[in-house]
Amino acid sequence: MKSADRSPGEILVISRDEVEALLTPGACVDRVLDTFRWVGSGVVEQTNPVNLYVHDRLGPEPEFGHGVVQAFPAMIRPLQRAAVKWLGSYRQNPRRGLPAISALDLVTDIETGMPLALVDGTSVTNMRTGGHAAAGAKYLARSDSEVVAIIGCGNEGRTHLRTLNVLFPIREVVAFDIHQSAASGFADEMSAELGVSIEVTDSVESAVAGADIVCVVTTAPMPVLMEDWVEPGTHVCAATGFRDVDKRCATRFDKWAVGWYGRDLEWIEGPEVGKLGGLQPGDLSKADIYADISTELMPGLRPGRERDEERRIMTQVGMPALDAAVAALVYVLAIEADAGTWIRVC
Repeated sequence: MKSADRSPGEILVISRDEVEALLTPGACVDRVLDTFRWVGSGVVEQTNPVNLYVHDRLGPEPEFGHGVVQAFPAMIRPLQRAAVKWLGSYRQNPRRGLPAISALDLVTDIETGMPLALVDGTSVTNMRTGGHAAAGAKYLARSDSEVVAIIGCGNEGRTHLRTLNVLFPIREVVAFDIHQSAASGFADEMSAELGVSIEVTDSVESAVAGADIVCVVTTAPMPVLMEDWVEPGTHVCAATGFRDVDKRCATRFDKWAVGWYGRDLEWIEGPEVGKLGGLQPGDLSKADIYADISTELMPGLRPGRERDEERRIMTQVGMPALDAAVAALVYVLAIEADAGTWIRVC
């Protein structure tokens, strides 16, 4: 059924398998870059996530990790769409056979306010997180980067590699995971998919030696990548801020960048300090940041990479506009492919 044929009150439900079949890494990277551009030009409205902390983040960690339920709302005017992601994050959920992150994206038409689609938000989150990292690497990593280290070989380790492969001539990957079987499975799957050589190593330090780009995508509650292990010329993609990356990278590297000040300052020096991103009050501030993508690097107000020997890092914790824009894209792709299931909800 085409969207024009649907009745008011019907929405399109798009499953995880369908999202993964429809959303290519290249299309995701393009949409992420567009979204950063739209944010920088002021045609996006978004709020920082509403965080409902199930457990005291400063107290002892419960058996299955500190739980948080979050809402990520955004309106993308160029797309005439608004969306909200509803996400649950429990770091230790895999120990009870459940994903660490589970999410749904509700997409609406801003002209009528009517709901259009309910999209598997976990797969959207996985892919747009990789797209976020690739967008930062586009401006900060060397354009001839060939060797990538993946620290954490789960779903987001895969999407990081897929999206980076869109922008860089990757020929070699070194993978590390605390679970050897996860790293081996990653190597077998991704080498066959991308046609690149993937070596599994037994330590983070050995994984990052000689890497042009390092992606840290773990669920570790403490740093696994130390500042002095990172060689000159390397760019680091830190998917969870400084939770699993040595915070000294922010001040000892040549450049520390973020996606958008309006989001990232919340966990660096705002109300989310100590709850998200691995920092405590007073650790770092805006003065330590070199630039953001949306308002400085993309418009050319500040240069990205300048010297090959620079060490650079981009941290990210997610931005509502990215989920909204990518989920809206998935809706369009599903309509074009006649995918998804229409259901009446109102």
